Amino acid sequence: MKRKTDAHHHFLSGMPEISPGDLAMLIRAAELGSFSAVARERDLPTSNVSRAIQRLEKAWKVSLLRRSTHGLSVTPEGELAIEMGRQGLAALAEIGTQLAAPRHEISGTVRLALSAAYAESLVVPALPRLAERHPALRVELVTDDRVANLPLEGADLALRIGNVQDEDLVARQIGWNGRGLYCSPAYAARHGTPQTPAELDQHDVIGHQSARNLNRIRLAIDGRVDERIVNGRYSANTTAVIAQMVLLGLGIGNLNRSLIQAALREGRLIEVLADWRDPTEYPVYVLMLPDRQRLPRIQAMIAFLAEIMADASLPVGTAKR
Repeated sequence: MKRKTDAHHHFLSGMPEISPGDLAMLIRAAELGSFSAVARERDLPTSNVSRAIQRLEKAWKVSLLRRSTHGLSVTPEGELAIEMGRQGLAALAEIGTQLAAPRHEISGTVRLALSAAYAESLVVPALPRLAERHPALRVELVTDDRVANLPLEGADLALRIGNVQDEDLVARQIGWNGRGLYCSPAYAARHGTPQTPAELDQHDVIGHQSARNLNRIRLAIDGRVDERIVNGRYSANTTAVIAQMVLLGLGIGNLNRSLIQAALREGRLIEVLADWRDPTEYPVYVLMLPDRQRLPRIQAMIAFLAEIMADASLPVGTAKR
């Protein structure tokens, strides 16, 4: 044991000593764009921030930040240091959290990136169940329809529908999702509903400004999937807003089936052209950085999300042939 310890000490003796505090100031300086902003935030002299960066640059023998009259810019070496530094500081925080927590208790913070529609329809209504199960677990929701950049946004997990191409992330499938056409009873009373795919052209179908592919409505017609282009007066750039427009009777929406189950049960939405619904189902994934997947808090959140998706699953309809 002594020989192994001596060898380990010899290995570490050749490594530069890096202060987590210095690393945190580097990351914050890059985020705020100036040393003075970091100094004001931490109530420190600006020289303290400058010396922290200098210590890192001396230890690693590289330039991390470029200073100019226009502010700070990050060098390629600095970008690498910041990306890996975020991971390192998160790991240190996790050690403290796990050691301080009672044995077998799930604690710490999980930052989850997802669309506002998934947050409002599925995750938030189920949070009381998670809070009862893991009272020491903290949850931060980052809602946006765009694809999340996990390292940049400091997110632990992200929900994504469809195939995943990013090889730097671990993807775990937690369910399936399909789409369908829906309107409110008020819209149906005023305008009627299309009885065939051809009649869809005579109705307002609400468009999606960000995900343009959702403006091509897929319908199963005569044994094949056909596409029809959205034609409506209204559009929005998030699924949550489109769903609200549909509920208010402004038009027909091409919506995630897993997100509107409650509205269907309560009679606030009705399905349109159900016999021609596209039978295609898309996988729903939880994405995470490789170093996060074994953390107890991450595993607990993944189990919770998989449970939600199982509850939200709808029977797949039979398309007309």
